[in-house]
Amino acid sequence: MTEELITISEAAEILGVSIDTLRRWDKSGKLKPIKISEAGYRLYYRLQIELFLDNLFNLAKNWVLKNNDMPPNFYCSNSAVFQTRLTQMQDTLAKVADLSSIFPLIIAVAGEIGNNSFDHNLGNWPDVPGTFFAYDIHKRNIVLADRGLGIFATLKRVKPELNTDQEALRMAFTEVISGRAPESRGNGLKFVRKIISENPIGLVFQTGDAELILTKESSKLDIRPSTESFRGCSALITF
Repeated sequence: MTEELITISEAAEILGVSIDTLRRWDKSGKLKPIKISEAGYRLYYRLQIELFLDNLFNLAKNWVLKNNDMPPNFYCSNSAVFQTRLTQMQDTLAKVADLSSIFPLIIAVAGEIGNNSFDHNLGNWPDVPGTFFAYDIHKRNIVLADRGLGIFATLKRVKPELNTDQEALRMAFTEVISGRAPESRGNGLKFVRKIISENPIGLVFQTGDAELILTKESSKLDIRPSTESFRGCSALITF
């Protein structure tokens, strides 16, 4: 394992959770730091945190980046299949006692992001249509990905002044965009941001060479260049 150490705040940002959540996970044994510094700060290996997100996110990344095969049980070839599996996830989350107050909002966030994939790429899929959609209730994360046109290509149809993936990503999550369907449906990402700003739900969203991080119960947008670039979108929802 790499020896690159990161702070608890950096680990929380990668996972999309609060620092207090990581402290609770340390006490419960769910995710313990590698060491405590002399000043009393919790330190983690970066790879340790990335592996905690584990196989679902890696499977999605390998599919969008390397054209690897996708496990059939994670593939939604069309919106009807996606909606069926979204309903199945809703039924599963509804049985988790401590999620009773927010599981409808988790479903709303996942549903909006997944529906965007189908709405914005309808009839224009560059290669493989459909989405990757998987979730791990134990680790409290949901992963979605597509190999579609991406946010930049979608918004540039109605906002030709856009020049970069980062500009497009910021616009998608902050500005009301008018235009004919399906472009206008992207306004739902503002709805996603609002839900996250008011609830213990986190999001890491990537498109092209840009990455956005929304931490739980915060409306602050952290948009940065991503380490890897691909056509399409991927999302990691944590709760």
